[in-house]
Amino acid sequence: MSRKSCRCRPRWIMPPPSTISGMQIGETKKRRAIRALGTLLLIADLMFVLVCGAAQLRTDLDPLVTPLSAYLTGPGGEYVRAAYYLMALGLLGLAWASYFATSAAQRSALAAILFATAGIALAPVAITALFAHTPNEEAARFLHHIAALITFMCLCFGMPLLSMRWRRDPRLRGGSAGVVLAWAAFVWLWVYVIYHGLPSGTMQKVLIVLILAWLGWTARQLLRASRSP
Repeated sequence: MSRKSCRCRPRWIMPPPSTISGMQIGETKKRRAIRALGTLLLIADLMFVLVCGAAQLRTDLDPLVTPLSAYLTGPGGEYVRAAYYLMALGLLGLAWASYFATSAAQRSALAAILFATAGIALAPVAITALFAHTPNEEAARFLHHIAALITFMCLCFGMPLLSMRWRRDPRLRGGSAGVVLAWAAFVWLWVYVIYHGLPSGTMQKVLIVLILAWLGWTARQLLRASRSP
């Protein structure tokens, strides 16, 4: 009787081997995509650091006073713009990779949307700089400020949100560095907006350094997660 009952057990209780194999292939492809996007983010982060760091050596601009957007034009401006475009792609990749690298229980669609929005907004920050000294300069300057504000706000809200989710994810726990950097950037954003006792260029660049440090940490976490079974 027991043998007959075993034979009559519904087939849906145990998926067929082809289904299991398909699930494994899908998981492998997902890990490869996460690894590729994590690598893209790391390359974009390093390129941004190197190019924008080298741009501070320009003798016609004071690095303590001048915001980073001033380096989008003039000598070497094309390299700075290229770094912005690459970072925009890296942020779009981060939106997808961070969502699917996170365990289902800890995923945040809001964080993914914030990073995607930051990636979309960052490219116009660089593009609008090309309209200086043209009839459309005023409109371009307005769009530039709006796009830059959206980029900073979305990043500084998305970073703590994702970091706190990852703190509760066994695969993505990587110490407290990410959480500290994320909240430091969030706090510094409001210091930058409210307090005007320091040069604007210095305060903005401190915020950018905090964001870049967090993005580097995040890229490392994504690469580590892509190796986990």
